Amino acid sequence: MKLFILTAALLFGLNAMATTVNPTVNEKILKTFNEVFTNARNVQWSTTAEYSEASFSAGSVSSRAMFDNNGKLIRTIRYYNENHLPSNIVYKLKKKYEGREIYGVTEVTNKDGINYNVVLRDSKNIYNVAVAGDGTITLSKKFKRGDI
Repeated sequence: MKLFILTAALLFGLNAMATTVNPTVNEKILKTFNEVFTNARNVQWSTTAEYSEASFSAGSVSSRAMFDNNGKLIRTIRYYNENHLPSNIVYKLKKKYEGREIYGVTEVTNKDGINYNVVLRDSKNIYNVAVAGDGTITLSKKFKRGDI
């Protein structure tokens, strides 16, 4: 009976994840992707009925890009370090959080604009900070470091 329940749960779970990895992506999406991300390497695709998403790298930046089925770019997410952050954002972060290291950045671009989720750290704490495209900074969370 346990095996039956486990098997049924597994089948329902797999059925619910109607995503295929590295599927055939329609030509509209590929055209947009190739026009926008000319330096993409190691591209991996996943699709659902509503959208397709590419995961890839370009230089030292890891990225994800989501497209609707008409080839329209919906959202990009980029992961990088301080080097790729706009200088005005770096300046504001360093001024507000003096003495803390910018450890990592997640940049989200969508119809609402660009937003940055920045991880800062010092010798005792890790800070998750939200930065709006206009440079407005909001502390999201503060954690005690567990790696020291």
